[in-house]
Amino acid sequence: MIAKNGIALCVGWLLVLCTSSAFAQSQTTGRIAGSVKDQRGALIVGANVTVSSKTTAGERQVTTDNEGNFSVPFLPPGGYRVSISANGFNSVLLDSVQVVITETTTVNAQLTIAGVIADPVMVHIAPFVQNDGPQLGRVVDSRAVSELPLATRNFMQILALSPGTSVALPDNTALGRNSQNVSVNGARVTQNDFEINGIDANNFATNAASMVAVPAPETIQEFKVQTSLYDATFGRGGGGNVQAVTKSGSNDIHGAAYEYFRNDALNANNPFLKAAGVSRPTLQRNVFGGLLGGPIKAERLFFFISYQGTRERNGASSNSLTSGVLIAPGLTGDRSQQTLLTTFRPRVSPTAPPATSINPVALALLNAKLPNGQFLIPTPQADGHYTGSAISTYRENQFNSNVDYRINRRDWLSVKSFLSNAPQFLALPSGGGGGANVPGFGVDQKQNNRLIAFQEIHTLSPRIINEARAGYSFIRGDTSGQNPVRDSDLGIKRANANAYPGLGVIRIGPTGTNAVAIGNAGTNVDTQNVESSTTLVDILSITRGRHTIRTGAEVIYYRDSLAANNNRRGTITFQSFNNFLLGLANNSVYGDGISSRILRATDYNFFFQDDWKFSRKLILKLGLRYELDLPPLETRGAMSTFDPALYKPRMEVDSSGNPIGPPIGGFVQAGNVIPQYDLPEVPNVGKRILTSVDPNNFAPRVGFAYSPLDSGRLVVRGGYGIFYSRPSAA
Repeated sequence: MIAKNGIALCVGWLLVLCTSSAFAQSQTTGRIAGSVKDQRGALIVGANVTVSSKTTAGERQVTTDNEGNFSVPFLPPGGYRVSISANGFNSVLLDSVQVVITETTTVNAQLTIAGVIADPVMVHIAPFVQNDGPQLGRVVDSRAVSELPLATRNFMQILALSPGTSVALPDNTALGRNSQNVSVNGARVTQNDFEINGIDANNFATNAASMVAVPAPETIQEFKVQTSLYDATFGRGGGGNVQAVTKSGSNDIHGAAYEYFRNDALNANNPFLKAAGVSRPTLQRNVFGGLLGGPIKAERLFFFISYQGTRERNGASSNSLTSGVLIAPGLTGDRSQQTLLTTFRPRVSPTAPPATSINPVALALLNAKLPNGQFLIPTPQADGHYTGSAISTYRENQFNSNVDYRINRRDWLSVKSFLSNAPQFLALPSGGGGGANVPGFGVDQKQNNRLIAFQEIHTLSPRIINEARAGYSFIRGDTSGQNPVRDSDLGIKRANANAYPGLGVIRIGPTGTNAVAIGNAGTNVDTQNVESSTTLVDILSITRGRHTIRTGAEVIYYRDSLAANNNRRGTITFQSFNNFLLGLANNSVYGDGISSRILRATDYNFFFQDDWKFSRKLILKLGLRYELDLPPLETRGAMSTFDPALYKPRMEVDSSGNPIGPPIGGFVQAGNVIPQYDLPEVPNVGKRILTSVDPNNFAPRVGFAYSPLDSGRLVVRGGYGIFYSRPSAA
C-alpha cells in the first residue's frame, strides 16, 4: 500500500440559512438535515418533517429529536420539497431544495406561532456553500456537465476546474475520448479513485484514467471530485476521489436529441504544417445521440435510456501527425541503385572508397510501397525531414439504461447499466510502444466497457437507514498492428515469421534524434487485456441526537488477464542513413515471446464515521477506515521477484572462481507455480509475492468546522487524515 498523510487548515466566508456541507452519505446519495426553532430561538421537539422528490413524488418523513434536529439520509441527487409543521405553529414549505452526491444540504427553519401568519411560508434555497467539515471538493451538476465546452465530450475533463488538480487539457485535435490522467495536490496520477453509480470503475492494471468508462455528458446527473481530507466513507486513493451518478427517470416524460460536430473546413491550418507545404489535416468528428426518461408506473417505477454515437476521422491528432522526422537530405522518388550511389556515396568508413552497391535489403526497403502507393520510407522535404499526416479513426457506440423502483415507503431499488464499444485506429502509435513514426504501420485498438450497478435503500426506522450496493465493471482493450509488408518479401529472414508476420522495427538515424522508424513491434502491438471488478458494499446510517453515524464494509474482487507481445518481430537500429544503405546495423533486439498474466486480487475495506454537532458553532468529523488490500495472485504462479536478503555475493564463487551459490541467487517464485513455469533452482514462497500483506492499514480521519461569529459567516476548518492507495497491477 502507498500511504499519504493529509493535514489542512482554512478560513472561509460562508452564507447561511440553507447550505451544503460534506456530511457525506454515500457515493451516490446526499442528505438533508437541519434544526427547527420558534421565533425566539427555542428548539421545537417532535416537529414533522416531510421530504418529497420533485421528480418522482417519493416521500420520506421524520420528526425532530429532543434537540430540535432532524436528518434524512440516502437521498438520490436532485430537487426536493421540504415541509415542516408542528402543533401550534404555522407550517413552512421550502421549495427547490437541492441534494448533491456525498454532501448534506442543511435546512434550518423557524416557525411562527399559529395565527400570526395564516398561510404556509415559501422559502427558496440559497446557493450551496460548504460550512462544516474539512474536505475540499467540487460538485458539478448535469447542466454544467452538458453545457461546458468539452473538446471530446468527455465529462472527466471538467476535473481540471477543481482547485489542486493538474491535467493536460485536450484541444480540437484530440482523438476519441482522450481521458487525461489527473494529478491531485501533487499526488501520482495512479492514486485516484473512480466510481460510477457507487461501483468501482478503476483500471486495475494501471490505475490510470485511460480506459475508465465515460458515459455521455448528457446522461450525467452530477459528479463530484474530492481532493483532500474526505471522510472515512471514502478510500482506495490518496489523490482524488471521483464519484459520478447517471440520470434517472421521473414522473414526467423527458427526451432530447443532439449532435455536436467538428470539421476541418472550420479550422485554420497549423502554421508549421503550412510552412512545410502540408495541407490542412482532415478532421471530421460527429457526436450524436438521444435520451428518453419517464414513468413506467406513476410515482413507483421509472426508466431512463440513452444512446450516443461518435464517428471521427482525424489527421491532426498526435497519433496522426508526424513532424520533423529525420530521413535523409536528397532522398527522392528515384530510388534506383545508381541514383542512391551517386547521391549518397555510402562508404564503410570516412577514409574508405565509396561502395559500388547498395545492400539488397536496404534497396528493397527503400523501394517498397504501401497499398496506397506511397513509399514505405516516405520521401522527405528538401531539408531531409518528413512532415505529414495520416488518418486515424474512432467509432464508439454507447448505451445507458436505468430503472428505479419505489417498492414501498421503506424500500427503493435502482438498477443502472452502461455499455460501450469503441474501436479506433491509430495511424502513428509510436508514442507508447517504440513502433513506426511514419504512416503505414498503424494499430487497431478495441476498447469495450461494461458496468452495472444495483442499489437498495431500506428504511428500518426514521433514524436508521441501510444502503446496499452490488456491481460489476468490465474493461477490455485489444491491440493489433497493420502488416502492409512481410520481412520475407524484402529478403529479411526471421525464424518466427510464420507465427508473427509483418516487419520488425527498423530505425535509421543517430540515437537521441527524431530518426525515421518503420515496422510494427514494441509493447503497443498484439496485446489482449481483459479486466473486471465485482463490488459489494453495505452502509448503515444511524441518527442519534447530535450524532450522525455511518458504518459499513466494502469488498472488491479484481480479475486481470493480460497477454502482451514482447517485441517478437525484433528491432534493428542503424546509426546513419549511410550505414543503412550498406546494411551495417549497430544494434538489434529480439523479444523472447508473449508475456501472459492471469491476476486475481481482493480488497476488504471497513469504516466508521461519526459526524458530531458538538455545539451550535463547532462540528467534529471523526472517522476510522481500515483497508486490507491483498497483493495480486497469479493463478498459475507465473510470477517471481528478487529478495535482497537471500542474495549473498561472497558465497557465489569460491577462491578459484567456481560458482558455489545458487545460479539464480536472490530470486524467488510463487509457491503455486505450475510445472510448466517451475524453475528448480529458484525457491518457492507464498502465493502473493510482489509485496507482503500489510495488516496495519488503519486510516484515521479527524476534521472540524468552527464558526466563531454568531452570524455564522466566518468558518475555520481543518483536519488530518491518512490515505492508502493500491499500487497498480501492471
